Amino acid sequence: MASGRYKDKGYGYLYWFSYFCAMVALLLVFTAFATPYWYKSWSRVHSPLGNIGLWSVCLSGWVKPRDPEMRSYVGCWWIHSTFFEDVYDQIMPPWFRAVQGLVILTMLCNMLVVFFLSIYCVQRIIDKVIVRRHILFFVSSIFMLIGGVLVLITSFVFAFKSKDPEWMPRPWLNYLSWSFGFNVLSGFFSFFGGVAAFIKYTEVHEKPEPSKSRNKEMDFSKPPPSYPGSAPSESYLPPEPYPPAVAYQPPPPPGVYWLRD
Repeated sequence: MASGRYKDKGYGYLYWFSYFCAMVALLLVFTAFATPYWYKSWSRVHSPLGNIGLWSVCLSGWVKPRDPEMRSYVGCWWIHSTFFEDVYDQIMPPWFRAVQGLVILTMLCNMLVVFFLSIYCVQRIIDKVIVRRHILFFVSSIFMLIGGVLVLITSFVFAFKSKDPEWMPRPWLNYLSWSFGFNVLSGFFSFFGGVAAFIKYTEVHEKPEPSKSRNKEMDFSKPPPSYPGSAPSESYLPPEPYPPAVAYQPPPPPGVYWLRD
């Protein structure tokens, strides 16, 4: 009974796989969003850059290119701090701000997917609110694939532009760290989860609803199907009702005979 109920609702390996991928992708992209280790310098060399993430940066003597005053910046700061007011465009060039926005959109897509796949588990919401349940899988697959594409764009842009010496000098002393790797991994999970959700959508879309299939099996108002070799029925009449019940009459007592005319 339990397995039939799960199949009727659309549960299965594909559902749980896509749900797992959505949860892992959300966890990975959130970790990459919050940690400051997208780009880091090697520990045994001296570099003007300590490490940098999307929202914080650690510097150790970074100087603005072609600055006549040669002012150096040291310490770990929030990237929107007023400490970088004079070098705002150098610390956060347009491509860096674009990466910030795309990562936020990726995280929102993953959050929506987790929400959609979670409410699919709630039988009450599915029965009363959502009529066409397979749409949840289609929308989830679209958002997961969009998240995967966004991760692909952000990864290529950041990996390519981080080697620009105009942004951080001596790029050969720095490397892409584990926060960047988490962002890349989230894209893989989003892609595979989106494919699994789309395959599940096709299965649930082609399968009729359980209530509709039962009503179709018990529908006696339609004529029976005609088979090859048999004459088709012009009109189909439902079976006649049973005749009304006749009152029971006891037999006559012994010694009494009925007279015939």
